[in-house]
Amino acid sequence: MKRIQLPRGVGMWLLAGVALCAGLDAAPVSYHREVVPLLQRHCYGCHHPGKRKGDADLTALAAMREGGKHGPSIVPGEPGRSVLITEVSGADPAMPKDGERLTSAQVGLLERWIREGAVDDSPPAPPPRTVPPDYRAPPVITALDFSADGRWLAVGGYHEVLVFDAASLRRVGRWVGAPARVETLKFSPDSQRLAVVGGEPGVTGEFQIWDVASGTALVRVAPGTDSFFGADWSPDGARVAMGGADRSVRVLGTADGRELLRAMVHSDWVLGVVFVGNGNQLVSGSRDRSLRLLDASTGRMLDVLNRETEPVVRLARFPKEDQVAFAGADSRVRLYKATAKAANTDPGQDPNLVREYESFGRGTTAVAFNLDGTLVAMAGLPAGEVRVHEVGTGRRLATLGGHRGAVFGIAFAPDGKRVITAGMEGELRMFSLPEGRPVTNACPVEVSSR
Repeated sequence: MKRIQLPRGVGMWLLAGVALCAGLDAAPVSYHREVVPLLQRHCYGCHHPGKRKGDADLTALAAMREGGKHGPSIVPGEPGRSVLITEVSGADPAMPKDGERLTSAQVGLLERWIREGAVDDSPPAPPPRTVPPDYRAPPVITALDFSADGRWLAVGGYHEVLVFDAASLRRVGRWVGAPARVETLKFSPDSQRLAVVGGEPGVTGEFQIWDVASGTALVRVAPGTDSFFGADWSPDGARVAMGGADRSVRVLGTADGRELLRAMVHSDWVLGVVFVGNGNQLVSGSRDRSLRLLDASTGRMLDVLNRETEPVVRLARFPKEDQVAFAGADSRVRLYKATAKAANTDPGQDPNLVREYESFGRGTTAVAFNLDGTLVAMAGLPAGEVRVHEVGTGRRLATLGGHRGAVFGIAFAPDGKRVITAGMEGELRMFSLPEGRPVTNACPVEVSSR
């Protein structure tokens, strides 16, 4: 091949042109896609509305501009005057105090975002939907709950909550304006309110409180950039705890949705959070395979409760005492004591394990207790089977069949005589207990043929 010799100086001009074009083509740093995940991982655990170390909150741009006792966390256009940058820079950075240091590339990303004006490119929250959706197919049902007074069954739909008379399964309400994907429904202890958590995956996480009597939203906030899961009420009804795809454990006030606590103690999605210890502690379960015991006031991690065997996909609080059951992604449901282990516990042991239930082979998808804590139901893969066991002995009492596809929602009626299941097929199935006889099944919505 003949080698082409460029005239003197032309090669340098070409290289300079390539570099100039590369600079022109470099997109601005995205706050939503690049900065927020970085801050979530390294900063949110100590600097959020419920725990403002140094009086600094890094979870919102307005709070970052306001700053804390050391000055503004960000000064748009001036990274050198931004405490966020000065605290994470240098040979011995002050922050993160106990966590992994930011790399030079990560610090450079933050500097460039601030130099470019610290622009917020987060997508706007969608306006609340007011028109009921028109279903062309039965919706995948991921959330169910009976009210403790036995009057109502709530079912998650698309941008709505469907409310049924618990005795007859007659639909009595459509509460439009719920998240696009409802991940968890939970009635308050007094049955007067309903917590709704979910979101639009990768876009927003939503938390809502609905008044049961009027079917109106009392609280509606969207404090996250990804979905929330696994809500639970405190015994006094003043707080709701939930997990997030952003690895967070959050506690929000039920009067106004104000964030009271955010703990970043997991390394993967948190898919379940429950109150224990009379509301003074939390147990969180994550895809990182751990059950973690936290102080409900400070978010401080008190212990890892389990030997980390498989990812946690669902979590249920045992109603009789401080125990929790989790559905494992690989094989089975396990029941654990929700109390800190002895300090000298062998890491290879699993002393908090109360019971393992029989394996589903390819993982479990749902778990729920009845109201008096005598029965536990679980669903798993291969898809389509729900099993009901005695909690104390582990003995299987009934197998609930007929489902087409995976089951994601299980709810025991408060009278203990019925259980409702739902999932991928989009139908509600009712079974009588203890024999597990099918009673009825129905689609919770009208499906349009258009």
